[in-house]
Amino acid sequence: MSDFQASPELLAIYLEDARQHLEALDHCLLTLEREGTDPEAVTAVLGPLHTLKGNSGMIGFPGIKDYVHRLEDVFARVHEGALALDREAFDRLFAGATALRDAIEQASREGREVRGLEAEKADLEGLMSEAARPPVTVAPPISVASAPAGPTAPTASLAPPRPAWCAWSSPSSTTC
Repeated sequence: MSDFQASPELLAIYLEDARQHLEALDHCLLTLEREGTDPEAVTAVLGPLHTLKGNSGMIGFPGIKDYVHRLEDVFARVHEGALALDREAFDRLFAGATALRDAIEQASREGREVRGLEAEKADLEGLMSEAARPPVTVAPPISVASAPAGPTAPTASLAPPRPAWCAWSSPSSTTC
């Protein structure tokens, strides 16, 4: 725990700045929900999230900083195409944005973190772990009836491959 205590003026500046970053987050979420995956919208929110994360850490709000860091990770995965957002994911992200806004407003009023974001952070981690799991696909069984009639590829030889220098020796050589 730090002994740093932000002044009311510093808290007011932090809050004003944070509100702008939260507006960028809202805009990004609405754009993605309406228009689908938009790399430009995701890129546009990563900068404000990064700034909000840093400002939150500097002002002494580690819980907010950690949540925004996880939110950054989610949007990075969306940007990479590793996480697709469906209706449930949007609901979770909008609820998290509302909780983040509430946590920032309360912390700025009180000069310390009041509202925890642990449940919302766990929710973001759940989104990312769901995206990390490979989709389950089952290959159809191959039946003898659907197999090609004749060999379509050369059959493998059981003999080991011949070294390249064997090409230099005569075909009747016993060393190759």
